[in-house]
Amino acid sequence: MKVTCLLLVLGVLGAARTARATAQQPDYLVYRGDTLQLQSNPLEGWLHKLPQRPPELESGSTACWRGYTATWLLENGQLFLLEIRPGCNSSKASIPLRRWFRPDARGRVAATWVSGTLDMPLGKLLHYEHMGYGSMYEKDWLLTFQHGRLVGQHTYRNRAAPVPESEQLQKQLYQTVEWSRISKQPEAAYRVFVEFRPDSTGRHCAVVIRKGTDQPYAAAALAAARQLARRNWGATYRYGRWVPMRWTMPVTFSEENRRKYARH
Repeated sequence: MKVTCLLLVLGVLGAARTARATAQQPDYLVYRGDTLQLQSNPLEGWLHKLPQRPPELESGSTACWRGYTATWLLENGQLFLLEIRPGCNSSKASIPLRRWFRPDARGRVAATWVSGTLDMPLGKLLHYEHMGYGSMYEKDWLLTFQHGRLVGQHTYRNRAAPVPESEQLQKQLYQTVEWSRISKQPEAAYRVFVEFRPDSTGRHCAVVIRKGTDQPYAAAALAAARQLARRNWGATYRYGRWVPMRWTMPVTFSEENRRKYARH
């Protein structure tokens, strides 16, 4: 399974995300009387085979780009589609399944088009990511289907490194800068972006310059960041694998920051 590196941006970096990067409303799976979040969208496999996406599924929300929320049932090893509601608003009337399918006597549709792995998060939220289904929970329960029949499953226990408190980390970074080595600044400030890259243990952390390489600013920012990197960052594991976490912070060289943070 592909593991994507998570980039967390702290401080005032805050690069704007596109609307499609919004966290998405999940589908739902009913299993043994419980209704669980489903961070997969099995209906998409069926929709992709259509010559045109149904107009009823036009998206009106950045939190639901697919344009619907579906509810599924896992019973006796078979995956069934129970309901499709347009958009993210649960108060909207569901779309009759008979419009596109031939439901059984109980109103269910056997999801025979589904072949692959579905992901259900379990437990408390460990890390929120404002993008797709990037948020991480205590466990991921992965169910593998072949033509709608359950053929395998595995539960992973996840671990998330604590996210550094951005304001405190930023303050420590400025206090560590050797301001005496920086000449008096002109009216315009100069900014360097440093990136912290902890290893799989969280006890060792590389530091690189992401942007702003002019000297002596880059050297001063790098030296300060390397001192700050000598801490236990923790490590994040999902699906049984280490997930590289990176934190980027700006270092702004200005007379205001010199007066505020320089040691006298």
